[in-house]
Amino acid sequence: MLNVRFFALKLKDFLAFIFLVFISVLLCVDRRYSVSILYGIELWIACVLPALLPYLVISSILSSLKTTRLLALKLSGLSKRFFNTNGLVCYAFIISIISGYPIGAKIVSDLRLNKLISQTEAVRASALCSTSSPTFLILSIGGITFDSTTFGTTLFLCHILSAIITGFAFSFYKRGDKPTLLLDTPKSKTHEDVFSTSIYNSVISVLVVGGTIALFYLLTDVLLNLNVLSPFSFIINLAINNKSLSDGLLLGLFECTRGVKTLATAGITKLTLPITAFICGFGGLSVIAQSLTHLMKAKIKTAPFVFSKLLCAVINFILGLIISTICF
Repeated sequence: MLNVRFFALKLKDFLAFIFLVFISVLLCVDRRYSVSILYGIELWIACVLPALLPYLVISSILSSLKTTRLLALKLSGLSKRFFNTNGLVCYAFIISIISGYPIGAKIVSDLRLNKLISQTEAVRASALCSTSSPTFLILSIGGITFDSTTFGTTLFLCHILSAIITGFAFSFYKRGDKPTLLLDTPKSKTHEDVFSTSIYNSVISVLVVGGTIALFYLLTDVLLNLNVLSPFSFIINLAINNKSLSDGLLLGLFECTRGVKTLATAGITKLTLPITAFICGFGGLSVIAQSLTHLMKAKIKTAPFVFSKLLCAVINFILGLIISTICF
């Protein structure tokens, strides 16, 4: 048994080494892949960094305040009834809604590392607290990309409702494990410790996000140029019968923002809202990777989280399809 595990670890290291060598060679021999990295970094600087860093710092400081715990106590009844967790998870959900990816995952990870929620609650919370922000959905996607704040607002409502439904579904995960009681107050840090720690952790987190976005931009371009994605694009296009929508869906599975921009070239059709909702609910592999960098620190299980993102995406699509059929 130990030999099998040792072999599996060695194989993973070997495959990672081959992948890194392959990417390094591509960057050396083909300038367009260096440009892909730059596009990813530009997206991070223009859209993600200014929107994410302040929320990371603020959420980190809020998590250390006693008022957060008082709010959690007020929310405990609601949280236990609907999500089978203590009130801190409801607080994490509120911050996730306001701040967007991947802050919800970071807060859940911090709660678990500080032993304020159990391992089971952390899995339930990771399914609930993984949302995009209203700034991104309503203003960026709706107002700027699709030139319709009504589209963005509808998208946001689908997004939040699907997150709540997914969180409720995961309340049945290990149903017998009861929520953690909020009794003991943790030791308070000095204001200097809180501020400096929050700044440091937030900068590291936002750098990880930027690196992940740039890497997935590069990976997507490599797969496109090698025609690896062509069969999948062909199959999706057969079902949708719209190249812009099928390409947007495929690209969105890797990086959400890039996929949405491609979807916008098709205009607003009956399928635009449900497909956009699907992509934003799933978040793309880039967002999942960003979230997992936080969740894995607290040893929160990966498989349930990935399944929750798929479930959330499907619910988003169904809600979007219903609304789109009625309104668009």
